[in-house]
Amino acid sequence: MIRLDALSARFRADTGLGGGGAALVLTRGLERIGWRSVREPTPEVLASYLVMLLDACVHEHRDLAALTHGIAAVFRDAGPNLDGGLPPIEAYLPAAEELLQHYMNNDLSERPTPIP
Repeated sequence: MIRLDALSARFRADTGLGGGGAALVLTRGLERIGWRSVREPTPEVLASYLVMLLDACVHEHRDLAALTHGIAAVFRDAGPNLDGGLPPIEAYLPAAEELLQHYMNNDLSERPTPIP
């Protein structure tokens, strides 16, 4: 379980003076959950959008459930539409939660998790 204070501290460290930026770590997390196989948008492009969601969570609404739901909605909207239909946003919540966990841990594991 991710705590808001820990997420805020991590984001502020990444985006503050001397930080490497949150997009790089999010890109790495997207690769860990298997986003590279989606092809477009690339993990780098998608991470730049997700930084805005993290920023809004840390500096505005401070609601982890809203952040996770927002990430899941981005995954749904940006993911492949293989059969003419899209699963509900809730189907993407586990991937959104896993991405946030990778972000918090700066996880360097190689185990990809498929996107629904």
